[in-house]
Amino acid sequence: MRPFALALVFTAPVFSQTVPWASGEQLIYQLSWQGMDVGKFYLSAHSTEGGWRFHGRLEPQGLAALVGYGLEEESITGPDHYTNTFWRNLTEPFKGTTKLSFARTPDEGCSATVIQPSGKVSSWHSPVEEVLDELSLIYYARLYPEVRQVNLVDYPGLAQGTLQVNKTPDGTAVYRFVREGLLVEVRYRSDPQRTPTRIIFGRDFGQIEGRLLER
Repeated sequence: MRPFALALVFTAPVFSQTVPWASGEQLIYQLSWQGMDVGKFYLSAHSTEGGWRFHGRLEPQGLAALVGYGLEEESITGPDHYTNTFWRNLTEPFKGTTKLSFARTPDEGCSATVIQPSGKVSSWHSPVEEVLDELSLIYYARLYPEVRQVNLVDYPGLAQGTLQVNKTPDGTAVYRFVREGLLVEVRYRSDPQRTPTRIIFGRDFGQIEGRLLER
């Protein structure tokens, strides 16, 4: 059973300095894994010198806390809103922690390393530099809602496809990518901030789903 991790690549629209979220924004989601509530997921955005830092952290509750489920990840983007570095630690009950680390190098592309709970190490490299991870993707689509053609970096490499974009009767925009067992879905409210109300990441091991808690 493989952990889920992704990055996303495509040709960028013209860069804009104006973003529909504020530095310091924090969104809180009720997170579930394979249909079981596992706790609150805190997603925050902070401006950095020339880019953004996106951080996601699970606060496990109930049974998830007892069995040791855990999730934490962080993305650092540049002024082009693409990912410079990304790391993700996923702890699954009765399995252990899988660690993913990613970085891009100017003129050399990008690379990632995965450490399995067993200690096995694997890695991949791509010449592509315009990369997004699962956190920066959420914000990139808030800024560039017209994005459609995508390449998702999954195990063991890129998965090329098109984002399916639909609207629900209440105006919610649904961005969805499905291919060969890989699922990514983000739902955005029709407010000026394009607030992400639901996020889903999934693969053959199951789905991680977050629903925004209203404040």
